[in-house]
This record gives sequence, C-alpha cells and structure tokens, in this order.
Amino acid sequence: MAVDAGLTLAVHVAIAGQNLVLDYEVRNGTARDAYLLNRIYRQMPAWQMGPDVVYVELVPGTRTVRLMKKIDDLPKGVNVTAPVAPFVTPLRAGATFRERVSVPLPVREHREYSMKGPAPAGEPETAVYQNVTFTLGYYWRAEGTREETRDIRGTEVVFPIGPRGKLPEYGVLTSEPVRIDVPVVVPAPPPARK
Repeated sequence: MAVDAGLTLAVHVAIAGQNLVLDYEVRNGTARDAYLLNRIYRQMPAWQMGPDVVYVELVPGTRTVRLMKKIDDLPKGVNVTAPVAPFVTPLRAGATFRERVSVPLPVREHREYSMKGPAPAGEPETAVYQNVTFTLGYYWRAEGTREETRDIRGTEVVFPIGPRGKLPEYGVLTSEPVRIDVPVVVPAPPPARK
C-alpha cells in the first residue's frame, strides 16, 4: 500500500490465463478532489483508450515490470515540444476508485517516447521477471477549477480547466514491488550513438 498526501493506493497483481492482471484501488481521504492521470491512450497503430492501455517499462537490473498510468517520463537528450498527457478520472473528496488492467503475456515494453532500436530479426528473446510495481500519477483540483465533459472518439472525457496562473500540484503513488513470475519480451537495446 502506498500513501501520499491523503491518497491511498492498494494493488493486487496476478496471472490470469494469458494476461498479467493488475487490480488497483485509490482512496481519497482528504477534503479536496484529485484528478487521476489514468486515462492513457495510444494513437498508433490505431486509436485506443481504455483501462488496459498502460505504460510498461522493463527494468532488467531488478527484473521488474513497471506498470504506469501517469505522464510518461521525458527521454533524456531528446527535445519533446509538447508532452503527451493522459486524460483524467476525477476522484472526489472521500471517494474510492477501482480499476482492472489486463496486459497480454509475454509482457512487452510500451512507452510514450520509445527510444529503443529496431526489433532484432527472428523470434524475440524472452525472460522471466520477478517483480511488478504500479505507479499512478495525479494532481489536486485547484480552487476555482471548472470541468467540461467532451467526447473523444466515442468516449466521454472530463477536462479540468484550472484558474489562470495557478499551477497544478502533481504527485505520484507507487506500490511496493509485488513478487510474481512474469514472462516478458526483452526490449531491443537503444540505437548506437553516431
């Protein structure tokens, strides 16, 4: 369980059939609303948004599968002109939110800004990793924020519109590693620098 500024995150991870399944619950024990940065979307190869869209980072040194619903980390040494931000789920004061995420096995890395080289020819190399963590980004609703609901490709999405000059207070909740054997596709190494 992770706790940050009054938000509590609990996770359960399991293998179910041909999927790695993450169930997470966030409780807001405060008197103010938060916005969970959990509505990740993919534009390629086709538009997709839903609970199962999640950023995945494979960390070879610790054999950890990092599942993330947040603004993805910007790559070092690369200029990103407009960072991609997920849509949000409002978490009202005193409320609880639950979601199930299913990731097909073997797990493949998926990041917003992939800096990996091309996949090697032939069968992909696989391995078994032993740990899973989950990171969830959020920000607090600023006083004076109004909300609009818009349709994004057939899905209703809440757009918080904060007051001018007031920057959001961001935070992240990260679970402790869960020990579980997970088959993964070993990511391709980054391209060689010239």
